[in-house]
Amino acid sequence: MNRRDLLLSEMGITQWQLKKPEVLKGDAQIRLNSAIKLVVICEADYQKTGLFRDVLHSLSLQDVEYQWLDNEQSQRLSIDHSILLWLIEEEQAGKIAQHFANQTIIQTASWNELAKVEEKRKLWKALEQFCKVIE
Repeated sequence: MNRRDLLLSEMGITQWQLKKPEVLKGDAQIRLNSAIKLVVICEADYQKTGLFRDVLHSLSLQDVEYQWLDNEQSQRLSIDHSILLWLIEEEQAGKIAQHFANQTIIQTASWNELAKVEEKRKLWKALEQFCKVIE
């Protein structure tokens, strides 16, 4: 008897039913709500930084209109509407960009690079172009 079965037995649970059996069949896609307009793919979490809050403000986005994912989650992402995809510090940025070729993509080498004036200027210009598209 393995540890899981032992623990379940101690709790008096002898049988259980999967709530999402399709996950075991390979359907573990992350489907975006149609309200999502920005998807950020980054391993580290910079959601609370002033710069990211400024990006949301400049795009006129609320917290419910963006999704922050890591690389593993991005592999399971399913998109059926137009979004802005922002890749930060992604080793596999080229592969991700190919997978989402029909989406607007901004790539940033690293979050620390955004401290440089030139990199920040490139980011704001890219965001400005996206704003023109969604208006």
